[in-house]
Amino acid sequence: MLSNVSKISSFVPLDNMSNSTNSSDEEPNFAKKAKSKHRSQKFREEWCNLDDFKYWLKRVEKDPFKAKCTICNVTMVAEFSNIKGHSKGKKHNQHVKGVQNKQRSIKCFTTNDTTSSQNESVSKAELKLSAYIAEHNISYSSIDHLSELFKEIFPDSKIAQKISLKRTKLTSIVKNVIGASHKEELCSILQNTKFSILTDESTDIASIKTSCIVVRYFDKDTGRIESKFWELKNVFDEENSNQSATGEHLYKCITESFAKQKVPQQNVIGFGSDGCSVMMGINNSVASRFKKDYPGIFVMKCICHSAHLCASEACKQLPKSCEELARGIFNFLHSSAKRQNALMQFQKFLDLKPHKILHPSQTRWLSLEAVTKRIIEQWDALRLYFTDTYLEQKLHTTEFIFNSLNDPFMKLHFYFLSWILPKFTELNKYFQTERVVITDIHEKIRLLYTTILLSFMKRDYVLRTDLSSIQPNNGQHHIFDSQMYLGVMVQEHINKNNLIKNKEKLKYFYNHCRQFLQTSAIEIKKRYDMNDQVLSKISILSAKNSLSNAFRDENPSILPLVTYMKRAVPIKENEDYNEIIQKLDDQWRALPMSLHLLPESITKLQYSNDDPDVLWSYLKKYGKDLNEFQELSDFALAVLCLPVSNADCERVFSNVNNIKTKSRNKLLTNTINGNLLTKQCVKGGHFETKNCINFTPTKPMFNKMTSSVLYSNATQEPYLELDIFFGDV
Repeated sequence: MLSNVSKISSFVPLDNMSNSTNSSDEEPNFAKKAKSKHRSQKFREEWCNLDDFKYWLKRVEKDPFKAKCTICNVTMVAEFSNIKGHSKGKKHNQHVKGVQNKQRSIKCFTTNDTTSSQNESVSKAELKLSAYIAEHNISYSSIDHLSELFKEIFPDSKIAQKISLKRTKLTSIVKNVIGASHKEELCSILQNTKFSILTDESTDIASIKTSCIVVRYFDKDTGRIESKFWELKNVFDEENSNQSATGEHLYKCITESFAKQKVPQQNVIGFGSDGCSVMMGINNSVASRFKKDYPGIFVMKCICHSAHLCASEACKQLPKSCEELARGIFNFLHSSAKRQNALMQFQKFLDLKPHKILHPSQTRWLSLEAVTKRIIEQWDALRLYFTDTYLEQKLHTTEFIFNSLNDPFMKLHFYFLSWILPKFTELNKYFQTERVVITDIHEKIRLLYTTILLSFMKRDYVLRTDLSSIQPNNGQHHIFDSQMYLGVMVQEHINKNNLIKNKEKLKYFYNHCRQFLQTSAIEIKKRYDMNDQVLSKISILSAKNSLSNAFRDENPSILPLVTYMKRAVPIKENEDYNEIIQKLDDQWRALPMSLHLLPESITKLQYSNDDPDVLWSYLKKYGKDLNEFQELSDFALAVLCLPVSNADCERVFSNVNNIKTKSRNKLLTNTINGNLLTKQCVKGGHFETKNCINFTPTKPMFNKMTSSVLYSNATQEPYLELDIFFGDV
């Protein structure tokens, strides 16, 4: 009896044994196990990822209950305990040692899928690191340590250990992989989309003059009008060292860059640049050549440059002492911490904010607005400070500032500037935006022009005469000095300080203000046609006007706009032009009457402040289901791509200045091109919030991660590449 109990205890735990002895009507647990059948186990893919098995374990394709050892070339039952026992077997370990003695890497026994997945992860890591360096304008040479640092601080990461990225490869990835792939995407878009060209020139820190080309088109992915960097070209290349920056040469640089990528000419509908003679001259400029070779193209001078030039010419009519005062105060204070601290004591005494005096720019007169407001804000503190300084030190440099700050008529000039200059700066800022504002340009400029005219001319004459026929220098329509409107602060200051009694100086002040207003009006009229045939009609494409039935009373047809924008008409092969025009007009007339068929998201845009491209993007998307408004939407979106300002080119040059610094002044234009394209690819469109963190490399980028693509230019231009790689100090 004891021997039976001992046998039972060897198989059953004590608690089970006690239960079996206490329950006479229940069989022992070991009896149940004896009756249960063994359940076969299928092979599990998770076992292949375990460190002890992943180099030799493989499933048997035709039998899911079997496993195979690729080293021993034997099959076994697919049970974990059985496989684990095989891995510890003497025969298996001998085979493993034999493989190692032959210097064969055990990684060769892994499957192709696993190797491919690991290589793709490493390539992805290198692409994202390159995108990070390009986005944040970090020196390429920093990657030499960064890649090794990753291996040091992440020893357990197989991806970090396999990263092989130095500045040579980094530069190649930026130029030949990410940048090249993004350029190919742009090419495919522009080959099938209407777009406008914007261009400008600038000289970088290394005295290299480059021409920037930006394209503006409707992006189907974002559903918005986007301005994208296209290319940066050297104006003076090494092959044509005697070439000058003529209109012919610049035009050739622009057109060849698109012809090289097989972008059709008929897709170009607009051209924009600043107003210099090389770009916008009548006879021998870039614009004149575009008009000749691209019939019907829309050409636009940058409205922001024009506003700057108008303000600059007008400011010349003011006394030079106004500018000299602003510069004199800044030059006296900016380089001395002691003087700035002394001024701060007067600011605290008068309970003023301790703001610094701003610097008036030499080239941007519109910066004078901020300078003017700051001086007026700190006028009392400056007057006390320079009074104390002049009386104590009797410096010649402070004598003029002291006299000017104590002259009430000088303060009148600054009050006048603080009222009139914001009229230009607000216009400038409005058209520097990345939004679509071309539908507002005609109204905004006419409003500014009218506001200035009403300040010094008779109201009846201005309001009853066509703006294009008004002569600002016609003295018989001018109002008296005391009737001129020069801002609230001027009028309040004159009455408060009894300056009216000093008639000679007051007349001198009024004369300068009149000349300022008259000159600014003349300059605006010179640079803008108040009856522009295109810009005066583009306003019909705004959401408010397009969806309005009442607006159709004055604009029943879209033909007047189509007549001047024939290049924007979406004509396909074998289609009749007149039929497309009729279809556009029919869709334009039917749009307000079809609002009940469209989603509420479209109809409510009539009462919102959203940009017009939002309306036409929605209409293009939803109209496809109704088989309506497709041609009208394509035409409207093409017209809205027309250029307004050159701000996008200026943004590119700001990026160039951030990339090509004093310590990176040997970077070649080819490398900067790749960096700009890579940064643009990483950040996406203007209305997206992308960065290097959520940047996702595309399949074409992975396909380009080969030595033949990465170093394709190494044999062709070895010296240039050497400068690129090691010029980044």
